[in-house]
Amino acid sequence: MQITIFGGSGFIGQKLSEELIDRGHNVLCISRNGKPSNLTTDWARKVHWVRSDILTDTHWHSAVQKADWVIDAIGILREQPTKNVTYDRFILEPVRLILTYLNTQATPAKFLFLSANSAPFPLRNYMDAKLQAEQLIKEQASEPVIIYPSLVVDKERFSSVISAAAINFLKKIPGIKKLTKRYDPISREQLAVEIANVLEGKPSVYTHRRT
Repeated sequence: MQITIFGGSGFIGQKLSEELIDRGHNVLCISRNGKPSNLTTDWARKVHWVRSDILTDTHWHSAVQKADWVIDAIGILREQPTKNVTYDRFILEPVRLILTYLNTQATPAKFLFLSANSAPFPLRNYMDAKLQAEQLIKEQASEPVIIYPSLVVDKERFSSVISAAAINFLKKIPGIKKLTKRYDPISREQLAVEIANVLEGKPSVYTHRRT
């Protein structure tokens, strides 16, 4: 399959690209800076990297036209308003732009959005933006797929390892396990596997929100 990933140079996008390349798919990654200079592995050389900023140009249009699947893995965890880094610009606006263009195609690619299962209270605005994006997708996309990961863990983000350890500890306390279920950690590698499985038509528990 031909798979186009927005945010392919990011934390989740890189691991997903690697998994899809290993499975023999053709992967095209769109990012503002193109191929990251620190990526020198074999899988990264097999990816077709496109330098494009979805918020400011339309260089990405041709990549979407040729795709079987389009994946939106763009996102930020925290806003930086002074730098114009907001949830509206980096979560909602890419969805609006991608769906608007897909809907101009006679045979549009299938669309997959990386959302979130839940988020703690300090990230309520982040979660609200994800929910707004989900609603937009359900209104405008035909048979979209939404993935609902919880805490994504990888040693490259040491803070995620600490958070996962805290959640796993709390799960051992009677009466707390149910409250922490929605935050169950998933490794970055396993999330990539789950998404790749979905693209290949296999079931995944991550296509439904877990409470």
